Amino acid sequence: MSPAPTLQSTAPQLSPVVAAIKAVLRQPGYDDGSAGPVLVRLAWHSAGTYDAKTNTGGSNGAGMRYEKEGGDPANAGLEHGRAFLEPIKKQFPWISYADLWTLAAVVAIKEMGGPEIEWKGGRTDFTDDSKVPPRGRLPDGTKGADHLRWIFYRMGFNDQEIVALSGAHNLGM
Repeated sequence: MSPAPTLQSTAPQLSPVVAAIKAVLRQPGYDDGSAGPVLVRLAWHSAGTYDAKTNTGGSNGAGMRYEKEGGDPANAGLEHGRAFLEPIKKQFPWISYADLWTLAAVVAIKEMGGPEIEWKGGRTDFTDDSKVPPRGRLPDGTKGADHLRWIFYRMGFNDQEIVALSGAHNLGM
């Protein structure tokens, strides 16, 4: 079996985008000085609205650009991650927000000492909020295990995967 492609081998035009993401990770005036955790959370929350049964929600669309999704209380603070990436989007208008947000998370994880994660582009952005999923699809930490199971089973995860995903909060998100 051949190794998974790296970001550089997937698409050479991504190299300057990756470099720009790396440059934006250092944010001395923000939180602990790193945008890495909020960029991972941004990608996770954009994906976290996915419903496997209806094939709606998820990273495709970048619905968080609209108040209908971005204003969800579960997404509080993610406006910072979106703002950190906005200059990169302006510099590289050909990349969708949906791809930029997921790529930023992959780059941030690697730069924070995590593994290299295979990334594939091709996500598109919604042109308006008509396809934004309803609120309530993201986990609420104040609710119990049954709530987490309801949220994550909807996405097709099992209990072991739920525990692994919940561990992402160790990044400081």
